[in-house]
Amino acid sequence: MKFNKTSNKTSTSVNLENGIAFSRNSVKRDLISIVLNSMLSSSYYETEKNRIENILNIASEVSPEFLAKLMIYVRNEGYLRSVSHLLAVKLSEEVKGSSYLRDALYRSFIRPDDLTEVLSLWNSRNSSNLPNSLRRAMKDTLEDKFTEYHISKYQSKHSSVKLKDVVKLCRPSTKNYKTNVFKDLIEENLKPAVTAQSVNANFTDSQRFNNYKVMLKENKLGYMALLKNIKNIIESGLTPEIKYSEFEEVINLLCDSIENETSVLNSKVLPFRFTQALNALSSLEIDSIIKKKIEFSLEIGFSYSSKNINLVNPNEKVALLLDESGSMMGRPFEIGKTMMASMLSGLDKNNTVGYLWADNCREVELTSPFSFIKNTHEQGGGTDVWAPLDNLIQTKTYVDLIVIFTDMQMYDINNFYGISKRKMNTKMKEYQEINPNVKLLFWNLEGYNTGTPIQLSNNILEIAGFSDNMLQVIPKLLKDKDALVNEIDMIKLKGEKG
Repeated sequence: MKFNKTSNKTSTSVNLENGIAFSRNSVKRDLISIVLNSMLSSSYYETEKNRIENILNIASEVSPEFLAKLMIYVRNEGYLRSVSHLLAVKLSEEVKGSSYLRDALYRSFIRPDDLTEVLSLWNSRNSSNLPNSLRRAMKDTLEDKFTEYHISKYQSKHSSVKLKDVVKLCRPSTKNYKTNVFKDLIEENLKPAVTAQSVNANFTDSQRFNNYKVMLKENKLGYMALLKNIKNIIESGLTPEIKYSEFEEVINLLCDSIENETSVLNSKVLPFRFTQALNALSSLEIDSIIKKKIEFSLEIGFSYSSKNINLVNPNEKVALLLDESGSMMGRPFEIGKTMMASMLSGLDKNNTVGYLWADNCREVELTSPFSFIKNTHEQGGGTDVWAPLDNLIQTKTYVDLIVIFTDMQMYDINNFYGISKRKMNTKMKEYQEINPNVKLLFWNLEGYNTGTPIQLSNNILEIAGFSDNMLQVIPKLLKDKDALVNEIDMIKLKGEKG
């Protein structure tokens, strides 16, 4: 389990790099930015504990109804689990007697381990019993959403809070099950589900290979498990007793599973998981033809998650700017280049230019999304966003949209050398002489609650998060700066009018 109050800023403040930062002038925007970037782990500037405190403090400033809608959105569209659990517990602690909370919680519970995580977090923060809305939402979820396989797979036998503990509290009915699955769960008579984890732990060599073969044939390997275990599946077949024809058969099954569009769209797998799978594959010294085949399948799966997104109008031109500064090193950069590749999937490459930037900028080749991911490596350095803007200005490169993938911790060179002409505001005004109607979109990849490096407006916009679903919001955002807030506000809660 991954378990400063927002200030009333004047028009400007400073960020964590001591650069100029502007208030978003909206608590909802602040909260969305921080929540959609939250895996509740420590980052370059912020500990896990501080991030949680920050979320809880800002969440106290919005209505419980909006918080419930945000919880639903984060879990179903943002594909984030731990932060949705945090919001579920906060709402359960503070909202009493509402007509909507039970249903909102139910809609945010997707897997059985969502229930065990929430109960564990509740127990760590409260000495009282579960409130009725939370207990009933868990009961509804157990009765309606799962199969015997799911219950068996997510027993959480070795966790402090087990699935049977949830069942004992909620007493769900087995009306939608073929067996008395909850009685078997409590009595620990459920046959363990064969999962990638159990195969890796309990079998070796050809036994693992044969188990993976069966799981792939019977579609019993979830898409996330598929991506996480690519290396294990391949290595299990690299033993002398496995014939090449058998190995090739499993590789074909693996590739077919990866390329299953329905599985991709239903998996709620974050796009950077494809990058991790690609990195795992690249580390293997195997048959080059087989490696290319798997990589091709991964790219197909990746493209399914971001295809058919009309980001801009035909013939419009786009500049993609990826922050490679020191504070972006590691996970933020991996996510940044993956989201940039996702966006690239929906763009005309002949009308797109890309830069990496830190102390200075360098143009990068934009071919296929996976070529970009494989060949792009960060170099670190400062956070001088004026550099790529300067390059666009000096070369008089005309674009309709500039997208900056960043943790938002930028600073002006002016802060160190007194060169005011390099301020970001100044640079944008200079670029607007090339295209007065250009739009600038920050893709916020960390969610620090320190504002934006330039004042948001109808043409200066911000989006946050790691999910490819955010690509679908961008065309709306380009027409309405409050599109993401509106998208969440439009979620209907049970009993809500309108």
